[in-house]
Amino acid sequence: MKKVCKNFLIILSLSSIFLFSCTGKDEASNRLIISEIPDEQADSIKIISTTEDVIDYELTAVHYYKYYKTKQTFADTVFVTFFNEDSSVKSTLECNKAKVDDTKNTLTGIGDVVVVSENGIMKAPLIVIDKNSNTLNAKNGVVLIREDNILKGEEMESDMDLDRVVITKVSAEGKLNKDEVSW
Repeated sequence: MKKVCKNFLIILSLSSIFLFSCTGKDEASNRLIISEIPDEQADSIKIISTTEDVIDYELTAVHYYKYYKTKQTFADTVFVTFFNEDSSVKSTLECNKAKVDDTKNTLTGIGDVVVVSENGIMKAPLIVIDKNSNTLNAKNGVVLIREDNILKGEEMESDMDLDRVVITKVSAEGKLNKDEVSW
């Protein structure tokens, strides 16, 4: 019985040493995370971006994190409405997460991205909007729906209206009107 208890105590001691050594590593990891606390953080936020008196876009998000040093903003559960100069809606964007890079002037939508405009609906897992050139680049598979037509491809480049579209490795479903096709 004493031998069993002694073995049990040895195992218990080794286990506690292992647990404390793992805890030490976690504390070090937590210090790294703590040093990266955002400069601004908010829940249930609405951001309105303007150029002079014209609203460019409205962004709503469930969570918002801004880092001054890297000039980046991250948001969760995002909905963005883009406006024309006459204040009419140009398009909308919905995604699980978004990253705004103020240095590059880009907005990256990540996860279940859906862009809707009067020219169609675009779905992709990842998009990058370059606000300098007003272009949208969808990556990792894209679906563009216009009326009863569905275009699928690897990547897509478009304007924010989904008017001028270039899709790589494209396949399609729908009706082909030979008057609209110029080979």
